[in-house]
Amino acid sequence: MRYRTIGKTGVKISEIGFGCGNNAVLMVRASHEDQVKAVRHALDRGINFFDTAFAYGLGKSEENLGGILKELGAEPVISTKVRLEADCLGDVRAATIRAVEAGLSRLQRERVDFVQLHTRVTLARGMGQRFSLTPPDVLGLNGVIDGFKTMRDRGKVGHFGFSGLGDPKALHELVDSGEFHGFQAYYNLLNPSAGQLVPQRFGAQDYGLIIDRASAKGMGAFVIRVLAAGALTSDPSTGGGSSTSEPLSPGSDYNLDLQRAEKVKAALGVSGKELTQAAIRFGLMKQEVSTVLVGFSNTTHIDEAVACSGASPLSDSEMAKMRRLWDADFEGLVF
Repeated sequence: MRYRTIGKTGVKISEIGFGCGNNAVLMVRASHEDQVKAVRHALDRGINFFDTAFAYGLGKSEENLGGILKELGAEPVISTKVRLEADCLGDVRAATIRAVEAGLSRLQRERVDFVQLHTRVTLARGMGQRFSLTPPDVLGLNGVIDGFKTMRDRGKVGHFGFSGLGDPKALHELVDSGEFHGFQAYYNLLNPSAGQLVPQRFGAQDYGLIIDRASAKGMGAFVIRVLAAGALTSDPSTGGGSSTSEPLSPGSDYNLDLQRAEKVKAALGVSGKELTQAAIRFGLMKQEVSTVLVGFSNTTHIDEAVACSGASPLSDSEMAKMRRLWDADFEGLVF
């Protein structure tokens, strides 16, 4: 396993991270025995970064991860995330503090290395199915950052981040503030815009090279959805993306991503495990990336991902083919 530093924090983490989210179901719905087996195996293979959140099983992921790490006597780097809803608006700072404290309780820990805002950030508050905050809600007086700083001053958290979902302009505003140490970047072979140039007509949301912008501010980047919710795996039927009808990232509807993935398979001449590993290797190619978070369903998946650490990047020829796909927005290319 190779390790990278999170921006300018000095914190070194494995370049393959253990994603404890809903998609892979392991840390939410698997048996305790299978969960312990997977976490122990990941630790043995050198993975030292675990990412969880209240939203994963409404606290189950945090509870399971915290209990297992305590059982194993392990002290990896942990990141958890807090999701604020509309009832936070009376006092965002206080709501942030309460959410962090609740997460620590579920994890059975006095402190976490990283805490991240899991709520989307948009230019105007979203009050619909997915509530969102604005940059002033996050950065302003008695906002999210003030809550994070209070918890840091109490010795409860080390560093701050946010999930890079919402309006790109709003997300760039958070980056430019200089208040954060890292963020979660939506970045994969089907939508690489967080770290690669894409044409203006690109069908998926354009994140505008936010990984590069964050790196210039000394921030780390934690890649999420590197396998596009399963579209870039040997068994995409087990995926399906979000638990709601709205895709996690606009323009990345799961069925559309399955069609894009077929173009990637044809372009690179890969399928099955080779497709999955090409997707992970792509994420690792960008040096500004601190870790690629992968959701695991079993120990075999862990081994397949760990094998990508130190593996060769996609070749110049393969990257040229991918750029042709991106430039054409995956339309009608034959390789």
